[in-house]
Amino acid sequence: MRVLFLGVITAALSCAACSTVNEPEPAARTGFMASLPAMPSLPTIHMPNVNLADLHLPGTNRQAPQVDPDLEAVVYWRVIDDDILVVHADTHGCTVRSDFTVDVEQYDGDIYTVRLTRNEPDRCSQNLPWGVQLGFGFEELGVPNGGSIIVLNPIDQRAWDWNEPGRTAQTQR
Repeated sequence: MRVLFLGVITAALSCAACSTVNEPEPAARTGFMASLPAMPSLPTIHMPNVNLADLHLPGTNRQAPQVDPDLEAVVYWRVIDDDILVVHADTHGCTVRSDFTVDVEQYDGDIYTVRLTRNEPDRCSQNLPWGVQLGFGFEELGVPNGGSIIVLNPIDQRAWDWNEPGRTAQTQR
């Protein structure tokens, strides 16, 4: 009997709480929310600005390798077939591989950094805007198969105009 009485009371209260009889539609939707006390205002929190470069990954104390502005700029560099580093060095016609000292350091795991330092200045006078390609095998650099290389020499900032006459050649049949 007691359970039945509680069930009837619960059903009556539920119907009364949800009933919209004799109430305008907007009041029925906001009546319950209007009866709640106002929420306290939150204190103003001034969060510091955080740069992504300031963040560290858990378990590491390293930041990304930085370009060394004291080194000679290279025109371009790339890796071919995952085992040959090709550097386009600025030249006036007399630059060869032996003109550079190559320093390789293991950065992290299979990532290595490379610094190219010119031993002697190029004293020739030819106009070679694309520089000269210098190839270095990973094996001679001490980089294992599957390793990655990051050249720390800055990239030359000269403006290349790809549409300049003489810069590109079209072939005809």
